[in-house]
Amino acid sequence: MRSTAIALAMMTTTATADNYNANHFFAERHSMVRGPYVEFAKKVAEETNGEINFTVFSAGSLLPPASSLQGVRDGVAQVTYHAGTYTPSELPIDNLIGNMAFYNTDPLVMAFASTEFGLTNPAQLAEWKANGVIYGGGYSTSQYFMQCNTPIRTLEDIKGKRLRMAGGAWSRFAEYVGAVPVSMPSSEMYTGLDAGSLDCAVAAADALDSFSLKDVVTDMNTLAIGNYYAGFEWGYNVAFWQSISPENRRVLFNEMAYYLAQHRIEFDKDVAKAVTSAQENGMTVVDPDESLKNALAEFVVADEATLIATAKERGIEDPEAILTSFKAIVDKWDGLLANVDTTDVDALAQLARSEIYDRIDETTYGVY
Repeated sequence: MRSTAIALAMMTTTATADNYNANHFFAERHSMVRGPYVEFAKKVAEETNGEINFTVFSAGSLLPPASSLQGVRDGVAQVTYHAGTYTPSELPIDNLIGNMAFYNTDPLVMAFASTEFGLTNPAQLAEWKANGVIYGGGYSTSQYFMQCNTPIRTLEDIKGKRLRMAGGAWSRFAEYVGAVPVSMPSSEMYTGLDAGSLDCAVAAADALDSFSLKDVVTDMNTLAIGNYYAGFEWGYNVAFWQSISPENRRVLFNEMAYYLAQHRIEFDKDVAKAVTSAQENGMTVVDPDESLKNALAEFVVADEATLIATAKERGIEDPEAILTSFKAIVDKWDGLLANVDTTDVDALAQLARSEIYDRIDETTYGVY
């Protein structure tokens, strides 16, 4: 059924000439779309002298979230966002590192680190190739917090509560603390909280605005339950990538470096604005008590063994080495970003170029 839908979409929306399709699940006003897709498309058209023109389809209007990987492979879109959680069997390595979200909860660090890993790690590159996608760059949401319709202050408070989780490590954390993980797309969080089928939505706090959760959330606990960066912000169709000139690939590299930085700054601004608005609407914000913080710290240590076992079940050879490599990149970026003004888009973009994109050869990357 899904393949039929994509085939029909190809007949009606396949790119023609120098006009190409860019797909994103989130709405156009979201920080991961308005800069990295809408503005990005305009900049790319300008910098390539009109040789690459992307038409941006947002809010799942071209491809549903679960079909974005297949859709870019099949040419429905020439570039797309993809949330790796939807394809754990196809992208086991990506999901392995995506589940390391508790190792470092600084979203800027994880956005830059996951991008470097995705562009350079041999095992990860082989996985992208096997799935018919050229990885362009990553992203990271802001930190995930519990946004609830009931007060959550302590470890005892969370027991038995129904928490919307992003799957993987997040769901295991819910089970670890005695809560009930609920799997549902972000578009259904409002309904779940409003109808009472959820007690909390665990997500980045911009959802208070972007998904109108401020109308149904009364309490937010600032326990940093990781952040989400699995998949990619830009994944390209192979035929498209190989058909464009090396000079235009360099344009894409430069613009991705800029919007890798820009989306992180804008995302955090959206979070601050949404939280302030929700507080004005009556929402209470509380910090976690020691019992919750200790439970999270204990879980992070205990869960690595589960991550490794799951990776081996999915056929990954030597997942320990992959995690060691990823941690080293995360630690590197933790140090690099400590010496930069993290509100300066241009400074961050220059760092992304010098440390990542300038080291990628546009004449050979993704060409095989």
